[in-house]
Amino acid sequence: MIHNIEDKHKMYERQSPAAGMINEEELARLIEQVEEREMLHAPVHLKENVLLQVRKQRQRTQKIQLFSYRAKVLAGMAAALTVLFLVPVGERETERTSNGIFGHVLRQEQEAVDEVQQGALERQRQIDQAWQKYQEEKERENAREAYFHGIENRIKDFRERIF
Repeated sequence: MIHNIEDKHKMYERQSPAAGMINEEELARLIEQVEEREMLHAPVHLKENVLLQVRKQRQRTQKIQLFSYRAKVLAGMAAALTVLFLVPVGERETERTSNGIFGHVLRQEQEAVDEVQQGALERQRQIDQAWQKYQEEKERENAREAYFHGIENRIKDFRERIF
């Protein structure tokens, strides 16, 4: 215990005063000053000011979040209205748009969609065929197992009759 105190004392002596450490005399003087006089007190309204600033910051954050939400809703509504006005609804509009560049682009997109759908249908057909083959193989396997179990049971019965 005494050894530790001496080591700490040596350590304090090695440190320079520029490092922010104070020696024992300065510490004792500081303790006396604090005991004789009162320490500095925080301003009276500090707590209220801090809480007021926190409330203001929260309100500001809530306003920003509300504004962001409103902007997203507005953008969604604008996109929906744009789609409603640009997508043709009746036969007349389809005939009008099929003659121009828009109709040409629409036909190309429809052909691309048809190709994708055909590819998806072909892939689904292949998956269905593979599944059908798997099920048939499982049924054959189950039939083989049942057949071999039947033979095994007959052999056991025959063995029991013999012995």
